[in-house]
Amino acid sequence: MKKQEIIELCVEIVDKDGFLNLSVKTIADKLGIKPPSIYKHFPGGLGEIKDALMTYGWQRIDTKIARSAVGKAGENGLKAMCYALREFAHEHPGVFETVCWHNSYTSEQDQEMTKGVIASLYAVLNSLEFSDVQKMHVLRTLRGYVEGFAMLELHGSFGDKVSLDESFSYGVDALISGIMNGGEKICG
Repeated sequence: MKKQEIIELCVEIVDKDGFLNLSVKTIADKLGIKPPSIYKHFPGGLGEIKDALMTYGWQRIDTKIARSAVGKAGENGLKAMCYALREFAHEHPGVFETVCWHNSYTSEQDQEMTKGVIASLYAVLNSLEFSDVQKMHVLRTLRGYVEGFAMLELHGSFGDKVSLDESFSYGVDALISGIMNGGEKICG
C-alpha cells in the first residue's frame, strides 16, 4: 500500500460519507488493516491525512480552474472559473468540503498550495486592469459566493423548486456585472 493509494481511498470516503466522517479507523477498516498501520504512512495521523486531502483538492481545483479559463479574459474568464469551482464541488463534495473547512494556512506549504488557484484567478483579473486591492476584493467576493452557494446546495439547504442552476447563474451574473460596472468606484 502506498501513500497515494490511501489518499485516493480517503477521497472516495469523504466524497461518499463527508469530511467529518473520516477517521483513521474508517480508513484502516476500508483497507483491511489495523489503525496503527496508517501511521506508517501518515505519522501525523488524521491531521496529516486531512492536510493531504486539502492539498489534493487545491491541486485539482487549480487544474480545473486553469483549464476553464484558457483563452478567456475579463468577464468570460471570471464566469468560467466560477462555474468550474461549482462543478468541482459537485464532482468531489467531500474533497470540496475538506478544502473549505480544513483550510488552515498555518504553514508555508499550506499557503503555497493555493497559489496556483490564485495565479489562475489573477491572470484573468490582470486583463481587467484592477489594482491589487481591487483584485483581492473580487477574488474574495467570487470565492465566497461560489463556495457558499455550493455548500448550501450540497447540503440540501435550498428547499424550493426554483432551478439551482438558474439561481447560480443569476448570482454569478449579478456579481460580475457589479464588478465590471461599479467595482472600480467601490474599491477605487
